[in-house]
Amino acid sequence: MARTIRVGDIGNYAEQQFEKLLRVAVLQTDGLVKSKSPVDTGRFRFGWQVGENAAGSTPPPPGNYSGIPPMQAHNYQAGQEKLGNVYSVHNNLPYAEPLANGSSKQAPAGWVQGIAKDIQGFVRVNADRIGKES
Repeated sequence: MARTIRVGDIGNYAEQQFEKLLRVAVLQTDGLVKSKSPVDTGRFRFGWQVGENAAGSTPPPPGNYSGIPPMQAHNYQAGQEKLGNVYSVHNNLPYAEPLANGSSKQAPAGWVQGIAKDIQGFVRVNADRIGKES
């Protein structure tokens, strides 16, 4: 069904649509890195955080963790993503980079880069769709 959008509102409509896409991309990225993280104690999986215009934060303390953790944020509030801000999904544990590069038998080298490519493709396809609909 076609929407009726006044000419003066086209810019606002397009911005709202792209911000929705940004929200989904951030949430999907957070969920994918957590669900695909190798797990021993679960600390690495719980160490993923989303940052808005910043990536610094404190990693979770040592211990045993289970399940998929809720979104953790640094200078960020889920659902409030705005175009023009930079969002990062990061893990500040000292062994995060080696794990991302394949030091675990549970996760092959390049798994984080694979997620990044998948999300980039998802965003491109949906941005094109929004552009055609706007």
